[in-house]
Amino acid sequence: MPREYSGKAVSYDGENLVINVGHIEIDWQKLLRYNKGDAPKVELVFDDQQRRSLLQNKHMHAIISDIANWQGEDPEEIKMWFKWAFANAFELDEIKTSRMSMEQASAFISMLITFALKHGVALVNYAPLEMLAPDDVAAFEYQCLIHKRCVICGKHPSDLHHLDTVGANGGNRGQMNHLRLRAVQLCREHHQMAGQIGVDTFLARYHLTGIKIDEDIAKIHKLNMRSL
Repeated sequence: MPREYSGKAVSYDGENLVINVGHIEIDWQKLLRYNKGDAPKVELVFDDQQRRSLLQNKHMHAIISDIANWQGEDPEEIKMWFKWAFANAFELDEIKTSRMSMEQASAFISMLITFALKHGVALVNYAPLEMLAPDDVAAFEYQCLIHKRCVICGKHPSDLHHLDTVGANGGNRGQMNHLRLRAVQLCREHHQMAGQIGVDTFLARYHLTGIKIDEDIAKIHKLNMRSL
């Protein structure tokens, strides 16, 4: 099965290109056996900033590693399954992560994150709030609300935490219309932290903005959507 790695070109003499791939485990002897003793051929794709970025590639492999650890499977098998699912969802004949556009890579990472949140995968190698691009954090916040996972640590169960004060929006939480009020999903520990240090400080610390409650979120959390 093909293996994909990323690295940094460090030298080139007109014929030989030296790539630093960092601290990764490559079973060189197995590769030689697969290629009948010959050095394996590789496909070289330079990052032109139009295809998925090297950072996106790092993020893909981190979350795939977490999913593989959760399932007890080979990361490459997990990667192949998600590539098939992604190609099927977007009606593509096939997809190579090395040839994804940056937009496709973002959608692929979003699919991986959604799967992890839905099934309670422990994100150890992948830390969404540290690794996601700012524009993608909101999508992660939304999925945490949908799947009731703490946006900070992923704990379940957790609670929807209102960012907009109830008093300013009708007073009675059970009777007020929750639509378009901002919220984040927090476990009890992080809910208490937000109360102790203040909402603005808490949001700034974790680079959160909050999500405006829509009908899907309201239905999942059984929130009122009409003014009484």
